[in-house]
Amino acid sequence: MSHRTALIIANSILPAPHILDACRAQADLIICADGGANRARERGLRPDYIVGDLDSVSEETRRAFPNATIVSRPSQDATDLEKTLAFAVEEKIARALLVGVTGLRFDHQLVNLNSAEKFCAHITLELHDDFGIGSFISAQHSSTTESFETFPGQQISLIAFRRVEGVTTFGLKYPLHDEALEWAVRDGLSNETLGEEFSVAVRDGNLFCYRVGC
Repeated sequence: MSHRTALIIANSILPAPHILDACRAQADLIICADGGANRARERGLRPDYIVGDLDSVSEETRRAFPNATIVSRPSQDATDLEKTLAFAVEEKIARALLVGVTGLRFDHQLVNLNSAEKFCAHITLELHDDFGIGSFISAQHSSTTESFETFPGQQISLIAFRRVEGVTTFGLKYPLHDEALEWAVRDGLSNETLGEEFSVAVRDGNLFCYRVGC
C-alpha cells in the first residue's frame, strides 16, 4: 500500500514561503495542475508531473522543467485540478497537500473546493492557504470521527458542500449533537476550541473542516 504524499499546486495564489516550504518538506513528489507549473517555477519548485489540458502552462515553464512528466488530459468535461486529483488517485497517492486553490477568481475557488470534495473519500486531502488548513471528514461509506490538535480559542469552521448528517462535536464552544449541516441551509462558521484537542464525528457525508491559524 502506498504511503506517498504529493504536493499539488494549482494555478492561483500560493501561500507564504514558510507555509509552502513546510508543505514541500512533507511531500514525496510535486504535481502541478497545468498553469500551477508557472506558479511552481516562480517559487523555485520543480514538478515531477504537469497534468491538464496544458492551455495555461507557458513555453518558458515547459523549457524550465525538461524532466517533468507531461500528462495531457484535453477533455473539457473536468477542470485541471479535477484531472490532477484523478491522476493522483490513479498513482495511488495516499495524501495530497493542495496549494493555489484559493484567491483570484471566486468561481474558480468554488469549483476547486467542489473538485476536492469529489475525491476526499479516495485520497486524504489538506488545503493550505495563508490563513489555515482545510481538510475533509469523510463518512461516505461509514460513520467516522476525526480528532485535531489545537489551542484554546482557535477558530474552526465546519462547512458542508451538500447535506451532511449526524454531526457531533467535542471540545468546541458551540457544540453540535447529532445535527445536520447543509449548503445554503446551515453551516458552522467560526466556532472556537476550548482546549488542546477537538473532535468531529460524522454519520454520513463529507464535512469540510477549516482550522484558522494552523
